[in-house]
Order: sequence, then C-alpha cells, then structure tokens
Amino acid sequence: MQSAAMESLIHLLNEWEIQLLVLLSFALQVFLFFTGGLRRRSTNALLRFSMWVAYLGADLVAIYALGFLSRHKDDTQGKDTLREAHPLAFLWAPFLLMHLGGQDTVTAFAIEDNNLWLRHLLNLMVQVAVALYVFWAAHLYHSMNLPGIFVFIAGIIKYGERTLALMYGVLKNATHNTNENENNEDLNRLADQSYLGIFASALKSAPSIRQIFAGHTLHQMEPHHRDILTSGINMDHFPKLLEVELDLMYDDIYTKAMVLRTRTGIILRCVSQVFMGVSFVLFIVGAVKNKYIYSRADLAVTYVLFMGGFCLEVCAVIILLMSPWTWAWLEARGYRGLARISSFLLASNFGRPMRRPLWSNSMGQYNFMWYMGCGQQSRLSKLVKKVTKGLVQKVTRKTTSLDNNEQEIKPLLWMSKLLDTKYVEVDKEIMDSVIRMVCQYSPDESPMDAKDWPKLGPLLNKLLPDIGASFGYAIVCFHIFTEAHLGEYFIVSDEDRILTSACRKLSNYMLYLLVTYPEMLPVSGTTEPTLLFFLQSTIQHVSSHGANIDIPRMVNKLLVELELHEVDSSSIDTLKEIRDLWTRLLIYCAGKSRAEMHAAQLSRGGELLTFAWLLMAHKELGDVGQAFNFNSISTSPVPIRNSLRRSLAFKHENFY
Repeated sequence: MQSAAMESLIHLLNEWEIQLLVLLSFALQVFLFFTGGLRRRSTNALLRFSMWVAYLGADLVAIYALGFLSRHKDDTQGKDTLREAHPLAFLWAPFLLMHLGGQDTVTAFAIEDNNLWLRHLLNLMVQVAVALYVFWAAHLYHSMNLPGIFVFIAGIIKYGERTLALMYGVLKNATHNTNENENNEDLNRLADQSYLGIFASALKSAPSIRQIFAGHTLHQMEPHHRDILTSGINMDHFPKLLEVELDLMYDDIYTKAMVLRTRTGIILRCVSQVFMGVSFVLFIVGAVKNKYIYSRADLAVTYVLFMGGFCLEVCAVIILLMSPWTWAWLEARGYRGLARISSFLLASNFGRPMRRPLWSNSMGQYNFMWYMGCGQQSRLSKLVKKVTKGLVQKVTRKTTSLDNNEQEIKPLLWMSKLLDTKYVEVDKEIMDSVIRMVCQYSPDESPMDAKDWPKLGPLLNKLLPDIGASFGYAIVCFHIFTEAHLGEYFIVSDEDRILTSACRKLSNYMLYLLVTYPEMLPVSGTTEPTLLFFLQSTIQHVSSHGANIDIPRMVNKLLVELELHEVDSSSIDTLKEIRDLWTRLLIYCAGKSRAEMHAAQLSRGGELLTFAWLLMAHKELGDVGQAFNFNSISTSPVPIRNSLRRSLAFKHENFY
C-alpha cells in the first residue's frame, strides 16, 4: 500500500516537475524582491540566512530548469513526452533567463559577488546559449514563436543588467562613477535645511563617499571632491546625513541603482518592458487560437509568469521613483509634477521617512561574563553549553592528556558568539557622544593620555604600555573593569541610569567587535588566546559553580590580580570618563579601520563604527584624512618607559 502511494507520488512529481520548477523559480524572485532591501535595516540572522538560501537557490533552480528543458529536446515522439504533455514548457525558457537576471533590490548578496562579475558574465553567455538552444530545438507552434522571441530579448537585457550592476559595484572601479552626471549647481540649490535638503547634500558628496569606500584617502582625491566632503555641515544634520550617505552607498554596491541611473540602463529597461508587453499580447492571441491544444495548468503557469513579472516591474518603477537621484534629476530638469510625486514617495513610510532609521540602528553586544557562563543568559544558551561541555570532556579524556579545562573552553567561543550575542538600540546618548568626541578630536594629541583622565589615570597607566602591542588585551581589561564598576555603582537619578546604560553598551560593543569582527579593529591574530588568558585566570572560580558564582567578587579579585583596582568608583565623573574613554577607543579604532570592511558591513545592517569612520572622513581625521609627510620621519626610536612594563606571564605569548 505504501509502495503504491509512493509510486503514485513520484509519478505525480515527474508529471508536474517542470511547472513546479518554473513556479519555484518565480517564487524565489518574488521573495528576493521584497526582502532584498530589508537587510540594510536589520541584523536578524534568520532573515539573512533565508535570503542567502533564496539568493543561491534562485540561480540553481533556474539553471536546473533550463537543463531539464534541454535534456528533453528530443522527446518529440510518444504520448507522454514533454512536448506532447506541455507544449508551452519551452516558452518558459526565456522567463528563466529573466529570473537569472535577478531583482532590482538585490544583485549582490555579499561584496565578494561584485568582485566575481566576470564569472557572472561567463554564466550569462553560457545560459543564453542554453536557452537559445532550448528555444530553437523545441520547434514551437508558429503562434508561440514570436512572443517567445520578445521574452528572450527581454531576458537577455535583464541578465545583462545584473552583470553590469555587479561590475559597477566593484569598489576598485571608483573612476567609473555615474554620479558625476549630476550638476552640483542644481544640488547646491536643493541643499537647504529641510529633510530633502539633506538628501541633496548626500547626493553632492556621493562621488567622494564612493572613493572613500574604495580605499582612497582625502589627499588622493581630486580637490573639488575633497572640498565637497569636508565642507561645513550643520551639526544637527550629521546623524541623518551619514545615514543617507551610507544608504546610497548600499544601493550602489548591492542593487541595480547605478545601472538605472545611466541613460543606457533606462533605455534598455524601457525596451525590455515594451517587449514584455508586446509578447503578452501576442501570447493571448495565440492562446485564444489554440485554446484546445494547451492545458489549463500550463496556461495558468504562463499567465502567472507574465502577470507576476508585470507586477514586479510596477513595484520596481515605484522604487525607482523613491530614489533620491530620481527626485534630484526631475527637480533639476523642471519636471515639478513628477518631482513632487517622487519627493512624496521618498519621504513616505514606504520610502525613507525622516523618523525611521535608514540602517539597523543597533549595536552588537557581547559580555565576557556570558562567555564564562555567568550573568544573564537564555535557558537555551545554558543548556547547549552544558551539553557541549559534557561531550567535549568525554572526547578529550579519550583522545588527549592535555588540561581538560583548556580543552573544554576552546570550543565554546564560537558557540558563545552564536548564542550570547545580542543587539541593542543605538540611543541618542551614544550617537551624540560619538559625534561630540569626533568634532572635538585632535590628531595632534594622544588619544589616551593618562593625564587627561583624572579618575581613570591609574587604569590607563597600567594599560597604556600594552595598547599598541596588545590592543585586544586592553579592550578586555577595560571591559572587565567597566563591568565591575557598573556592578557596584548605585543608580540614584535618570542621569546615572543613562550614563550606566551608555557605558555598558559601549563596553559590550567593543568586545563584540573584538570577538566577532576583529578585522575591523587595529589588531592581528585571533581572539581565542586573549580570552583564554582571562578565562584561565578565573576558571577555578567558574568551572564548578557556573551562573551561581558571586560575579562582583570574582571580577574584583581578577582586577586585584591584574592591578586594575586603583580607581575611584564613587563619583559620577568616573561614569562620564568611562563613557568618553570607550567612545575615544571606538573613534581610535574607526580611524585605523579599512574601508572594505565597512562596505561589507552595510549588507548586515551597518555598524556604529562605520558611522564614526565616515564622520572622521568628513572632519579630515583618521588614516583616511591624514596626509603622509615624508620629511617628518623620525630616525631615532621612541624610548619605552620600563617602569610601566608589565610582568605578567601573558607578555611571553603571541597575543594581540
């Protein structure tokens, strides 16, 4: 009985295989279209994973369907052949080309996809050849030849758009910049104090921003680009201006925005849409004449492909009208009516409203206590860690004679990052602190001179000799100190609550960057050795007690061992210094970071570090804004104060 049911199911799937493949390919395109723009404002791992599966699966399904059709090209005899059973199936081959062309909202899933644009060009040629072979070998009825040709041309154009968008998205191609077509005089006229004026300012600086993301410094740029980027900007507009600039940069790298801003791209898009309309009319005429030849199911699938494609094109036109570039182009050419429609859509809830952040507006959080199994953790995290520790202990007892504690904690870092990483909102206090600190920052002064921090001076005297060589160690030390200080501080006012929240968020964020994205920080090596050193210092307190341990007592003992306890913790001024020192560390890291890492993070919702980095570029700060003077190189080495050298055992290890 079960065998007969299984055979019946297999027969049904074989009979409907091509329809299911085509509909699945279209469904994946619809999903990518409506989710493609969400990841710029989201850090949701499930959304990103589902998009990754859909992005890879869309190409695989379309290519497999083309191969399925080409494999059945000779099935022209018999009652149950593909041509006899589904004569419209070969008309779907050009639609699969359109699906391979992708959607306007997502062309590259990761920045590496742009660098592989030549591979996509090769795929374009191969898949067009396969589709053309399938279409030619099918010997379609005369009534379906002509609409198939029009769809085929539209599919080639669509696939070509994707390849061209990937090529434009390569940051090294900064010299090929379609943004140069805009007239700066028109943008200057539109750049007022309004919300739309912020967009005009961002459009004016867009070519300079692209060169910054391409790895150019301000002094490697043309003077007029540098002047635009560093011109005076209203402080109140900085947060939203940076959001808009990063939002436009995301469009240039990960969507078809740059293609659709060229005259050639617009003409080709109009041609493809006209051809699809003509093909649909011809298909209806042919379907009416041969209504007894085609099955209802095949006709329904074909109508879904046509009508669904038209709906997606209408939505794409609306998205194009929402673009700031479209609004500026219409305003510059005097199309007031269309410009008003574009500005309305741009500022609407469907576009880029003033009150909604244009990025995730969140910052990652990772706490050293969570890594040790203490603090606030979810039940799932605790359960998974407990089971994993038990399995690791059983394996290590049988396979090695090394220290069990060391063996059991090493595998937990990747699991802790997965289970314990959280995201919190970047509140006004933190953003204002970053902007204020950047605007007050002077490249001539030491970023962490102990004499500038009355309350934290003893702490910095201990850490400063190691910051250059062991920056990761300094971050973890200051993170542990911050956790201990906040655990003992008594909150009595709203100011205390705001400051403690900002301190904890900044502390957890810097450790999150160190653990999750160390390549964004001025460090080298891996994270595990640094965390392993601190974990081994406290493992005797944690291994048997876990979450029941007295966290403040344990951390204070660690601080005493590291000689980091000589700080006055009773004043609100200490809280302010902790907040400002974490902000200064963040700005220091931003000034030393690499442009390609910030570009990669735009597809993951963005990072607060990117905001600081871009703001420093506006202010001619950091490695991006400083010119190298060959005449000022000092030939004498800088003496190191031996009195401040540390004598801990970890100095003999290759930590960073």
